[in-house]
Amino acid sequence: MSNGSHSGSQKAAAFEHERPADDSTHRRIFDAPLTFGGDYSGIVTYTSDLDQVNRVSDPLLRSYTQQFLDDLAAPEEPTLTVRVRELVELLLPTGRCSVEQVARSLGVDRRTVHRHLTKSNLTFTGVVDATRAELARRMVTGRRHTFTEISEMLAFSAPSSFSRWFHQQFGMSPREWRKRTGG
Repeated sequence: MSNGSHSGSQKAAAFEHERPADDSTHRRIFDAPLTFGGDYSGIVTYTSDLDQVNRVSDPLLRSYTQQFLDDLAAPEEPTLTVRVRELVELLLPTGRCSVEQVARSLGVDRRTVHRHLTKSNLTFTGVVDATRAELARRMVTGRRHTFTEISEMLAFSAPSSFSRWFHQQFGMSPREWRKRTGG
């Protein structure tokens, strides 16, 4: 929320995981409407709440907390391997996910991409396959998209190709996976 005003929105807590059999701890800790099985985990609060004194804080942990926050504030430059994975994730839905396109986006030669991946014992195809598998698992579990949409976003030629590939990767169809994960 962008200001201290309480109009228009309310506090809430959202979780990627499914609702546990007993959600009483969640309800007690968050004291706000809860959403489970969503696309993200996070809390929504009033900006003015962030200015309140935390009466249960431990003064001895302040220096540890400050160091932790300082470490978060100065993230390391992502490695080329991390950047390749991010680009693969972005380019898959466009149908233009190739080592040439990734190299062009990074401003390097495709051989440079291959060389850096080889140093990490990876191949471009392996990164694409692993990224595609992780995205498929998340999207099928998340139930936000239809199988046809997921097939398109992961650059499969047809939903049936996606289903066959998914079964090879995970040992069951996307429909079975979704059913087992609570969808």
